[in-house]
Amino acid sequence: MRRIYLHIASIALCLFTVFSCSVKKNTKLSRSYQAMTTRYNVYFNGIENYKEQLKNMESNYEDNFTRLVHMHPVSAYGNPKETKPNGSFDRTIEKCQKAIKLHSIQKKPKRNQNKMHDPKYREYVKRGEFNPFIHNAWLLMGKAQFYKGDFLAASATFIYITRHFTWKPDLIAESRIWLARCYLEMGWMYEAEDVLQKINNDGLPSKLNNWFSTVNADFLIRNGEYKQAIPYLQTAIKAESKKAQKIRMNFLLAQLYALTNDNQAAYQTFGKVIKMSPPYRTELNARIKQTEVFPGGDIEKIVKTLNKMAKSPKNKDYLDQIYYALGNLYLSRQDTTNAIKNYILAAQKSTREGIEKAISQLTLGNIYFNQRKYTKAQPCYAEAIPLIDETYPDYAQLVKRSEVLDELAIHAQNVELQDSLQQLAALPEPERMKIIQQKIDDLIAAEKRAEEEAKKEAYLAEQQGNIPQFGNQGGAQQPTIPNMNLGNGSNAWYFYNPALVSAGKTEFQRKWGRRKLEDDWRRRDKASFSMDDLTGNDETADLENEEGETEITDDTAASDTTQLNEASNDPHKPEFYIQQLPLTPEDIATSNEIIADGLFNMGIILKNQLGDFDASLDAFNRLDNQFPQNDFRLEAYYNTYLIYMQLGDIAMADSYKNRIIKDFPESKYAIALADPNYLDNLRKMDSMQDSIYNKTYQAYLENRNGDVHELYQYMKKTYPLSKLMPKFMLVDALAYVNEKKIDEFKNGLKELLEKYPTEDVSPLATDMLKGIAQGKSVVSGTGKSNIWEVRLGNNMADDSTGMATDSIAPFTMDKESPHLLVLVYPTDSVSSNQLLFDVAKYNFSNFLIKDFDLEIISFNEISMLVVKGFNNFDELTLYRRMIGSEKGLKFPDTVRPVMISESNFKLLLEGRSFDEYFHFLEQNQ
Repeated sequence: MRRIYLHIASIALCLFTVFSCSVKKNTKLSRSYQAMTTRYNVYFNGIENYKEQLKNMESNYEDNFTRLVHMHPVSAYGNPKETKPNGSFDRTIEKCQKAIKLHSIQKKPKRNQNKMHDPKYREYVKRGEFNPFIHNAWLLMGKAQFYKGDFLAASATFIYITRHFTWKPDLIAESRIWLARCYLEMGWMYEAEDVLQKINNDGLPSKLNNWFSTVNADFLIRNGEYKQAIPYLQTAIKAESKKAQKIRMNFLLAQLYALTNDNQAAYQTFGKVIKMSPPYRTELNARIKQTEVFPGGDIEKIVKTLNKMAKSPKNKDYLDQIYYALGNLYLSRQDTTNAIKNYILAAQKSTREGIEKAISQLTLGNIYFNQRKYTKAQPCYAEAIPLIDETYPDYAQLVKRSEVLDELAIHAQNVELQDSLQQLAALPEPERMKIIQQKIDDLIAAEKRAEEEAKKEAYLAEQQGNIPQFGNQGGAQQPTIPNMNLGNGSNAWYFYNPALVSAGKTEFQRKWGRRKLEDDWRRRDKASFSMDDLTGNDETADLENEEGETEITDDTAASDTTQLNEASNDPHKPEFYIQQLPLTPEDIATSNEIIADGLFNMGIILKNQLGDFDASLDAFNRLDNQFPQNDFRLEAYYNTYLIYMQLGDIAMADSYKNRIIKDFPESKYAIALADPNYLDNLRKMDSMQDSIYNKTYQAYLENRNGDVHELYQYMKKTYPLSKLMPKFMLVDALAYVNEKKIDEFKNGLKELLEKYPTEDVSPLATDMLKGIAQGKSVVSGTGKSNIWEVRLGNNMADDSTGMATDSIAPFTMDKESPHLLVLVYPTDSVSSNQLLFDVAKYNFSNFLIKDFDLEIISFNEISMLVVKGFNNFDELTLYRRMIGSEKGLKFPDTVRPVMISESNFKLLLEGRSFDEYFHFLEQNQ
């Protein structure tokens, strides 16, 4: 019986404890109970999962050693193209949320009036949280959200902590450091810098110095301040206890030393990484990175080590990196010959077609480029660029260089090809056929070797129980048609297989379009407009056939032709090569035209885009010497003149100036050069042409056509070489329309197209002339468009009939319906992305709970940033008042905020204008 009473008493005691310690009560007992339950129940499970997942993330992540490694794998979330780290922190977040929901004490304690005179006590009773342990759950939740990659949610959590736990300065300081790290991962550098600066100014608890050093080092690295980041990173490394992170951060430190040209420290630090027994992939990359910063004089020992590694079976997938490292060593000793050999091997041995191959190809391309071997550099860049992304250092510059080399290579290869073809065609037939047959034999032998290699690979794969890989996966390479070297000379004859012939046709049509059968089809200075285009002349079409074939009616002749065509397309037959030789005077003339065209374009590209004046002069001089009456003489002379002026060789520049004036007295170059003030005008042209054009265009808009013609004539006389001359010519021609002088208008457009067939205004001029030729009338009139009168959407109104808007429903006034704030501005008057960023930043900083959607919409000359998420007009009005206040957001002058309901905005998109909406508001207010 006594036991029963004791059991009942214990139950009663438990019930009393539970009710006494409820979160709805705020007593010393309830606070202690809730703190203990939070710590040893829900929080304990959350932090154990957090530790486990964080260790998994840091230990198993495979770093990208081809660039600066991340301070922590979590940074991979910031780049959508990177492999995301392992680790699931959802359980930790759930446990923290549960702890906060079940154990947060927000009820105010019963006030002790005797203590109200104490400032500390008054501050205490004003708190919003009284569970003494709950702040740990908030901090852990923010960390878990951060490592999950949800940086926006994490930053909101850390901001909440700084605002609601003001009595814990150390917690606030730590949360601010975490907030700065969130901003860094989101790319908000200004905000991160602001937070870190405030932490510095406000002072920092000593126990947070190491954590601050870690985040500050990350900020400085992202900001490119590598030298300043090194001391902070060293401090962070000393404090780091986890092996995986310590290895990663030491590797990063070594990379920073390399970037600041401290090769000795970089070499030693990479060696330190190797001694830490890292994963093999990390060790291998550390050894490779050592070759890039090798400070010693004797490389033989390390070369032997790398060659030994290349023979090891476990390195079969890393041969490209090993040969790349060997190339680095030779390059560090200025031995470019051996460096090139190893970089070529690195590309050949690559089995992964990834960033490692790209780096070796880019390094090789840079060597060739610096040696001015542009045709060898071009394929290196062309193969590497698709393997890297926008985050690669100097990506834009590399892409631009590759594009220039691609263009240069087309012309250089055309010249080399035609030189080889002409050289071979000039040989006696027996000798010519002997060379052709030797190349056919080499091709057959190469195909046989490739077939045997493929069989060997397939057999080995079958023995190992593997499926043979296809494509460029380390297997045998398919043979290509070899180059034909003429004796021991350097000139090569390029032959193409049928697939390449087809690719060439496609490339031709992409570059030149479907050209009509006519003289000088490849001349670039031909006008893009011709009256023949409008007369429906089908003579050429009747003569043309897409494949250049003649209709055959005789069966025997057809059979012979078919056999000949088959032989001509078969690289195993002599006919395939013979058909490409320039053997007739007509073929030789065509070949010479291709050479002349290639030399001229090479000279222009080398001068304007690569700045290689010596190579450019070589191309122009050969063009002048080999083809003294070529069609590019004027342009070539003028560009040669500019080069010599740039080099300061006035005598040579004057000689070409005199040749231009003598041989082409009516040209724009002769007119310009004959002016004694030419050089002074040339210097002023860039600063003056924009101003004069603006005046000319303004005069056109204001119908002052005489001023337009006068300004055009001034430009024509003073700055005839202005890049804006096509635009001046177009405005001058349009001014004649206002004067109803249609013949002068047409003549002006024709002159524009004859002189500037490829400028951006030429298609517009062509369309105008075509319209006239088709009988369309010319209408005068100018004026600036008013964006508020622009009708949106596809349902554009016809002002003459009003039919388009009659079918659209009228605007309505409903303040209780969902509303939008529409920021309207002329397209290109402001940066849409910057406006979007500014509004998003304002919303995030001022509305932690409310979420707004943002959308950019453009209709030619009018653009809008639409802010969505307002349930009614009153909510929108409050938001509009806040964002327009002194502490709000200052919009650019061209941006006009418009408050409108969703239904009325839909009507705008169906074809109404803002002017109509403003008129509606005036009538209904």
